[in-house]
Amino acid sequence: MDTEHLLWRAEPGPRRGPKPSLTRAEVVRAAIAAADADGLEALAMQRVAERLGVATMALYRYVPGKHELISLMLDAAVGAPPEPPSGSPSGSPPEPPSGSPWREALAGWARGNREVFRRHPWVLPLVGGPRMMGPNELAWTEAGLRALDPTGLPPARRLEVLVVVNGFVRAAAAGETAAPRLPGAEALAAFPLFLGALAGLSSGEGAAVERFEFGLGLVLDGVRRLVDGTRS
Repeated sequence: MDTEHLLWRAEPGPRRGPKPSLTRAEVVRAAIAAADADGLEALAMQRVAERLGVATMALYRYVPGKHELISLMLDAAVGAPPEPPSGSPSGSPPEPPSGSPWREALAGWARGNREVFRRHPWVLPLVGGPRMMGPNELAWTEAGLRALDPTGLPPARRLEVLVVVNGFVRAAAAGETAAPRLPGAEALAAFPLFLGALAGLSSGEGAAVERFEFGLGLVLDGVRRLVDGTRS
């Protein structure tokens, strides 16, 4: 059974014979919990089986192997996209230049995306690599495009905007969950501008949210200029 089949077709119903002790969804949830606890590098079919209290070979009744399991984990961890704000349904006419319902919807989409990476840091490197997109991941894309409906931008341009916003979210999440290590003070002394900037940074969750919102605002300001230029 290939990855596309696993992602896009519902789990088969009951068959003749003994009732299965698990479901594919239970296997995926256990694997996500294992990755959340120990990272994707430590994920092994044996560890998932231990969490479920079954023999390792029993898992292969539900998934062909680790590669396919990770694909299912990714789509399940991504989950459903956030609901759009009320008052900005899909298909509504473009708003006048003084209003920006699309901005609120797109900001909510970006914040929800960030939250996925915060809950499941192992998802971040997966979404940057080659993969089969699952229904949840494509639903996020659809929701982002729907948020941009009121802008009046052509569909292809909306997708390009979404790529830019998504790129910012991923870069911001990478800075929060996998920040690079820095050399010692002696080496950093050769980079006084960086040191000065670093000294002005605050730490903690509140500071991380503030930096995210600042960067998101810059990105959305750019989208706003694009939308205004298209309408003029």
